[in-house]
Amino acid sequence: MIRPVEERYRTVRDVFPELRVELVNGRIVVNEPGTWQHNTIIAQLIAQLAPVVAGRGWEIWPNITVHLGDEADRYVPDLTIVPQEPVMETDEAVHGASTLLLVDVVSAGNAYDDHVIKPMGYAPAGVPLYLVVDPFQRLLKLHSDPAPSGYGRETVEPAGAPLTLPHPWDCAIDTTCLLNL
Repeated sequence: MIRPVEERYRTVRDVFPELRVELVNGRIVVNEPGTWQHNTIIAQLIAQLAPVVAGRGWEIWPNITVHLGDEADRYVPDLTIVPQEPVMETDEAVHGASTLLLVDVVSAGNAYDDHVIKPMGYAPAGVPLYLVVDPFQRLLKLHSDPAPSGYGRETVEPAGAPLTLPHPWDCAIDTTCLLNL
């Protein structure tokens, strides 16, 4: 049986297919397209990650829902990196445990969701790495080692310091160019 909020979420998603519609902590959140700064950060991240992703046969998906469980929220990160043939719940939703890295760039209205709510939803779903890029605090926060109770590790790097992504990535993100807008 579909929950009433899930039904409303699907309706809003169908009415506004061009926008990112999420179900966050029981709230329907409609995200407008990002600012030029937001999009520049995403483009710079893609440029840094693309060689590793292409070399390993992975894919970067900029607009896909992450399935966290049948009764869970529905998040749409700014970037989702998946392996070849990820496990899909539907054509529009990839299983969280079947991702390699999720990335959100904090916007003025979603800081609490990106820093607090989403890690609590991603970890129990088995999302291995969740990266939050916060241009307001000028830092990157990488959540790793997921468990049902939350992420076991949180690595925070300020702008200018490299952020190392663990296995299977084994590479570093240059944070200097990301947050110097």
